[in-house]
Amino acid sequence: MSRQETVLSTIPASETERLLVVLIQAPDCGSRMELRQQSFSNGIGWFTQSSVQLEPGQVAALRNALGVTGGQRPARPLPREFAKIAAAAWEPKVVRADSA
Repeated sequence: MSRQETVLSTIPASETERLLVVLIQAPDCGSRMELRQQSFSNGIGWFTQSSVQLEPGQVAALRNALGVTGGQRPARPLPREFAKIAAAAWEPKVVRADSA
């Protein structure tokens, strides 16, 4: 079985900047998430500028820090502007990297 990548979310920052949230599953090293900051350029398309890998424990800690705890209200709620989500303009897809 080869490494499998699933784009969980695309978060637009502007017309030419976005953040991808990617789930990476590989039989040799388990699962992890990756945040990819991408830019768009005519002639090239979308390309990754930088990425940060998050291990499962780090994802759990981030969820707890943001107050995402399975239905419980956070002790320190985030400001209201953090609750606004733009309409999704992109659908997730599964990407396979067989030559990794």
